This record gives sequence, structure tokens and C-alpha cells, in this order.
Amino acid sequence: MSGPVPGPAPDAGKPPVRVRFLPEDLLVEAPWGSRLQDIADAAGADITFGCRSGSCGTCRIRVLAGLDRCSAMGPEERDFLQGLGAPGDHRLACQVRVEGSIELEYLGIEP
Repeated sequence: MSGPVPGPAPDAGKPPVRVRFLPEDLLVEAPWGSRLQDIADAAGADITFGCRSGSCGTCRIRVLAGLDRCSAMGPEERDFLQGLGAPGDHRLACQVRVEGSIELEYLGIEP
């Protein structure tokens, strides 16, 4: 998986989104449709990004609230996470665009 994260680009006509990063309880506001990895980088959130293309799993997160406000999962991300046996609330942060307020927990590569 490489290239831009699927989904709409940031939209100035929509209200900003809020992203809460746990466990550090960091709350960040960003434009609707922003890439989660850009939000995390700008905020200094404690998420490690390895490949930034969805092939290594270091940026795996659990979406605690607002899973339906994340961009749709592409087939490559879905296949990767299914290969790990990850539940449906897990995503790769480098593959997510935020389309509404969400709350997440960083997991990384865990058993």
C-alpha cells in the first residue's frame, strides 16, 4: 500500500474534528478529512509510524469512539489487519482520514 490515504481531502466547508489520543489524554482539533498521521505528527501524539504505507503495523490503533467517523478501510488495510486477527475496531493510523470527532488508543504491534 503506498500513495495517498484514500478518502476525501480536508474540507474547509465542514466543521473541524476533534481527536482524543489516549492514554495521554491529548485533545486536538483539525480540519475535517485530515489524515490521522498528519494530526498525530503535528500534535506530537505518542504514535509510532514505521513505513507510513500500511504494511508494517507499527501505527495500529483501537478506535474507542467514532469508528464510523473514520474513512472506509481499504482492501489492503483490511487484509493486513485480518492477517493479524485484529478486531473490527482496530485501524492503521497511517491509513485513516478523520471525518468527525474520534477517540483512540495507540496499540502498535502487540500480540
